[in-house]
Amino acid sequence: MSKLYVSSYGNISFQTFSKEHIAYVDKTLFIKELEELNANYPILLRPRRFGKSMFVQMLKYFYDLSYADQYETVFQHTKIAEENLDSHNTYHVLDFDFSGLNCPDLNTLISNFSQSILSGISNFKARYPKFTFNYEGDLLNPNIIIQQFCDYYYQNFSKEKKLYILIDEYDNFANDLLNQDRELFKTITSSNGFVKNFYAKIKAYTKNVVAKTFITGVSSISLDSITSGFNIAKNITTDLIFNEFAGFTKEELKAYILKLMDFSQYSFNVDQMLTTMQKAFNGYSFSRLAKNTVFNSSMCIYYIDEVKQSGFLLDPELHIDPACHYDPTKLRDLFNHSEPKVINKIINQYYTTNEFKLTGLVENININQIDCYDYATIISILYYLGYLTIKPQAESDLLTLTCPNQAMKKIFRKCFFKYYLYPEKKKAREYELNIDCFLNKDQNIDSFISSCEDYLGKRLTNQHLRSMKEPYLVGIIKTKLEEHNELKSKDEFSLQIPRVGERFVDLYIEPDRTTCYLLEFKYISKSSYEQNKGILEQRKQEAIDQLNCYRNADNLKEFKIYAYALIFVDCKCVLSVQV
Repeated sequence: MSKLYVSSYGNISFQTFSKEHIAYVDKTLFIKELEELNANYPILLRPRRFGKSMFVQMLKYFYDLSYADQYETVFQHTKIAEENLDSHNTYHVLDFDFSGLNCPDLNTLISNFSQSILSGISNFKARYPKFTFNYEGDLLNPNIIIQQFCDYYYQNFSKEKKLYILIDEYDNFANDLLNQDRELFKTITSSNGFVKNFYAKIKAYTKNVVAKTFITGVSSISLDSITSGFNIAKNITTDLIFNEFAGFTKEELKAYILKLMDFSQYSFNVDQMLTTMQKAFNGYSFSRLAKNTVFNSSMCIYYIDEVKQSGFLLDPELHIDPACHYDPTKLRDLFNHSEPKVINKIINQYYTTNEFKLTGLVENININQIDCYDYATIISILYYLGYLTIKPQAESDLLTLTCPNQAMKKIFRKCFFKYYLYPEKKKAREYELNIDCFLNKDQNIDSFISSCEDYLGKRLTNQHLRSMKEPYLVGIIKTKLEEHNELKSKDEFSLQIPRVGERFVDLYIEPDRTTCYLLEFKYISKSSYEQNKGILEQRKQEAIDQLNCYRNADNLKEFKIYAYALIFVDCKCVLSVQV
């Protein structure tokens, strides 16, 4: 077998890939797609850790004049090299990265924003030593910095429109600030804020200096600040042609894995590995017309490295890239500035149909004009943050969004239960579920059931109980179980039943590789329980029939199985039956 490639995890230095035999997925043809757009100033949004920064670096090396002598080396064996585009290395590229700015107060934020601009200019000067521009003015006026730069460029460097500005993570600092200091966020994104003024200044120089821009980010929460000052920008986020510009298709992922792993050394093959990764990391779509869904690239690369190191096919949900652990404070902000009935509607849809319908995404979310998020705005923000994705439905007039995969379901559920349920009292925070029965592999799980009742009683309010459903109940218990690393637990666990197909047990608990517990929950509201005398027996029989079916699962053949039907009314388990 030929020499294996090196993993690209954490590496966005596109120019080193071919030189250092680093594995990557070739997205270079999207350069041609960008050129064929009827837009010189596009904005393309994607969730975090999806490969946006890599794409920006690729554009820089393709277009910048200073890298012309490296073109053959950097782009050898890439798809774009086969196109022989005359546009390569024909611009002066100025790139800015606005991620990770410290924003304790307005002046510090503006100063740090200005320093990021100056850092981009410094990098530009390093590539073009004859460009001797120096800024010695006030750091509290970033629009003046870009103005003076463009004036100097025009007067001393090029009187043609040859400047290509790349802006990566345009909204990173603003999104962080929204969760820390909402009033400061409103200040910087207002009609007189420095963000709008900065982009307005760039627009002014598109007349004689700035030929192109390319802007990436995560959400449209700050987009109004750009488009109000830079209204020539075009948001191409949901254009079909760019559905796969970031992330991996299944075919791309398979080719990437084969570059890194020699499967003659493992007890599994590449297709088994892909199947394992499918439900955990795939499912993203950014156009209703999309034919392919894509995998989160960062999660995939991290997981591949973990599997390669361990030598075993690991559980993807237990090996999620730490850098992809989404910030739950963003959900808290959504919940804190939304009506409870809207949040309850979203949670109920999440736990029942897992579908959310809109006439279209909210593209410009102006926080200065919003006191309370409406349904469409919350769903749109959840999409931009990666908790939801577009479900391809070409024939539908409505846009349908859904949770993309198991990894995002797990992250969303943890964020939701941590910040949406009412704060626990001290005793509730200290309370633990009793898992001794599972660790001891006992058949009697009464102690676990009793601890669940106590926990739910301390955790839930009447408001929660009014919108309670079985998946909601299971989600609360599953999230609490995740505090116990001694157990493997999964909700909606997939079981492969001969002659039946795939079925999902509510809660699967595995103390070791010999024993497992199957828990099937049924929830009855207090009013239904009191008014319908036969409902308890009906729900019990449903659960028993399901568990008897689950016992035949192919993927449980090696396990000793304990199965239980649990019927809850409000916070109490009124009936438990071992099957």
